[in-house]
Formats: sequence, structure tokens, C-alpha cells
Amino acid sequence: MRRTTRNTVLLAVAVIVLGAGVYAEIRREESMLPEALTTIDPQNVKTMTLRCAECRERRFEHRANGWWMTQPYPLRADAAAVSRLLAVAGAPIRKTLDAKDYDLAKLGLDKPAVVMQLDDVTLEFGGEDPIEHDRYVRTAGKLVRVPDRFGARLMESPDVEIDRHLIDADATVVEVGIGDAAPRADLAKAWKDAVAIQMQASDKTDGKKIVVEFADATKMEFVIRRDNEHYAVHRNDIGLDYLIGEAQAQALLGKAD
Repeated sequence: MRRTTRNTVLLAVAVIVLGAGVYAEIRREESMLPEALTTIDPQNVKTMTLRCAECRERRFEHRANGWWMTQPYPLRADAAAVSRLLAVAGAPIRKTLDAKDYDLAKLGLDKPAVVMQLDDVTLEFGGEDPIEHDRYVRTAGKLVRVPDRFGARLMESPDVEIDRHLIDADATVVEVGIGDAAPRADLAKAWKDAVAIQMQASDKTDGKKIVVEFADATKMEFVIRRDNEHYAVHRNDIGLDYLIGEAQAQALLGKAD
């Protein structure tokens, strides 16, 4: 065998041996990782529901144009908020327990604080372990304890889980009517780009009437009013206030009084 050929063969063998060693090490490290709460791939989840005793039920579904909340608000969801919720499914299991050794009522699982449904997988969240402050979770016939780094997000207000744009990204605004004045096309961009500082549920419908018309001939009604240090743009059909600052309020009103 010529020397160059022999060197090439030896190099190829070395590469194969090195690759096998790296793969074996990766597999070893993976085997040492704690088991996850579920084997769900967040990228494949299509529906998510959260029910709890002390918060409003929230429902989400994944559509072709991203995640949407369907209850209590039929609005595009905040992508970061949805990602944080989906990450709960991958929480590491600290300890697996034998359910027959425990009184589920003492673990808060007779009436779970939160029930999370991811497609056909149900996660029931109970109380906290008093020593390590882990959360008791029941799923797929298993009773486990997981580090509770997510408890607050499970019981969030739906107002912080929706997109903060007043107008959805896929909608095209053509004109905006303010009070009894003629509709104005020059305000379309201001309304399309408007982003709230925060949102809140509200039943207040007083203020200056606004009608936004879209390219598909549909219309949406708002009222705008002063709300302490902010302005509230209230969407009548879903009972939601979008809180905005002075400058943005004037832009939406076209500097009207």
C-alpha cells in the first residue's frame, strides 16, 4: 500500500473512532439529564387550555399565522407568553412518587390549582412541597415533583398574554372615523402601527367614538378616553382597554381635541 493511501485510511479510521467517541459521550450526558414532565415537542402543539380556580380560563390555538387566544379574547396571542407556557411541559422531574402512598388532597391534587391541556395531554398542578418548594404534578398516571419556576405564569391574567397591537398584523386599515367627522385615510397608518403599553379588562364605554374600517369592508368600534396618566382605547366588542401614552393618543386622533 502506498504511503499516501495508508495515511488516508488511518486518518479516516481516526475520524470514525473520534466521531464514535463523541456520540457515546453525548448519549452518556443525555442519559444523565433528568426526565422531562412530558415528551411533548412544543413545535407540534396545536391547542392549549388553562383552567384554574383563581384565574380566568384561557384557550389558545395554533393557526397558519401563529398562536391565537380564543378565550376570553379572540385575539392574536403574545408569542413570548405562549412560549413560556409551552416550556412548562418540559420541566425537569425532581422525583417520581407512588400515588398510593399519598393523600392527594394534602398535595392539592384532589382539586388541582391549575389544569393545563396540551392537545390530548393533561397536566394537573397541585400544591407546593413545604421543604423544597417543588410543585406536585399529576399527568399520564404519574405523580411527580418538579421545581416550580412557572407557577405564576400558569395563573397569569389573559390581558398580558395577548398581542399589544390595537390592530392585528394581517388586517389592512383603509380609513378611520372620529366622532361625527368624515373618515380619514391619513390616520390608517397610525392605527395600524399603534401598540399599547398594557391592556386591561374594562366595561367603560364612555369617550370619543372611533370607527376603523378595513380593506375587506368590515369595521371595528373603539372609544378613547383619558385614564389617569394614560389614554384608554376601549374595544367595545370584547371589553378590553388598550392603554397608550399622550403622543400616541394624539397621533390616533389626528391631533383632534
